[in-house]
Amino acid sequence: MTDIYANYIVHRLLDFLYITVYTKPSCLHRSHTRFKRLVRLLPSCDWAGSTLEGWTMMHAVLSSLWTLSTLESHASIAARFQTSESLIHQQLQEFCALVTANFSDKVHWPKWKDAEASVAGFSAAVGLPGTVCAVGYCLIPIERPMDVPDSEAYRVSERSYLVNLMAFCNHQGCFTYVSAKHPGNWHNSRVLLDTEVGRALQQDPVSLLRGKHIIGDSTFPLSEHLLTPFPDHGTLGEKKRRYNLKVQAALQVVRGSLHSLRCRFQRLKLLQMNSVAQTSLAVHTCCILYNMYLETNNAASLECMEEDFITQMPFHELPTGHSGSLGGISKRQDVAASLGRKPKKDGGLKHEQLQQLGKYW
Repeated sequence: MTDIYANYIVHRLLDFLYITVYTKPSCLHRSHTRFKRLVRLLPSCDWAGSTLEGWTMMHAVLSSLWTLSTLESHASIAARFQTSESLIHQQLQEFCALVTANFSDKVHWPKWKDAEASVAGFSAAVGLPGTVCAVGYCLIPIERPMDVPDSEAYRVSERSYLVNLMAFCNHQGCFTYVSAKHPGNWHNSRVLLDTEVGRALQQDPVSLLRGKHIIGDSTFPLSEHLLTPFPDHGTLGEKKRRYNLKVQAALQVVRGSLHSLRCRFQRLKLLQMNSVAQTSLAVHTCCILYNMYLETNNAASLECMEEDFITQMPFHELPTGHSGSLGGISKRQDVAASLGRKPKKDGGLKHEQLQQLGKYW
């Protein structure tokens, strides 16, 4: 591949990933510089194509990013980069392993100042106090996985296998935790319990949340640490309806990020991998790159295909479900009651009201 063609691929790739959301040449130059920085930061090692004449780390990164960002066939990508399909596939695996090993800190749970910034951001944007993250999910199509004890657990139809991508986002839509290894037909409540965040919520929620909470939809169990909407049977009062609207606004943050992620990295709409472990690496790589993009750019509104979902029952309607913990029910009521409350002329809520809300944040 000539340097001129490689440079052309870089510019096409940056545009395709929507990294360049402006038309100014200076913005394109900055994007190109960030790409070169990514190449430099990846450690020098024995890549699969390192012994091939004219094939450099730049080519390895370019081919991997192109594979992740398009639905182009591996054969077509191999022809574009003048190499073999097997090398394209192997370079992608190595690229994902290197990115997740060297940039894992780009997806991290908010603590201290980061947590306070997220709480302030959600409060300002949607009006929900004490919210540190929102949780959502989407489904990633894969080939029949060969690295799990029961591949049929991932089957949802005759020829369709899915992985559940569960993601947590802060107020800016940055991914703070992602899990992509559970069967797509598992209920969200079950997936959550088998994640690091879910286990922390059970074992040590104070260290994880410091009195704050996560916002989730009705497929998650209501607790003092994870607030969900009020069940709506058409009889909700004004305060509960207002609360539900704000919950939906918070959930739109994580849904928007998942939507943008799959638009920018279109391979996630049809991940041609027969390994859950490799699928998880690829998804984490895309989330890391997405967060790196958000460090210097605001998320752009993208138009693309509708997301794939399997409709799930609300947690409280499951045979093993319940209406929520007593602490969760009480906290949700308190939050709903506090929304839209007009401040007193003396400068705020009454002392007793502040004490009540102070139990949670």
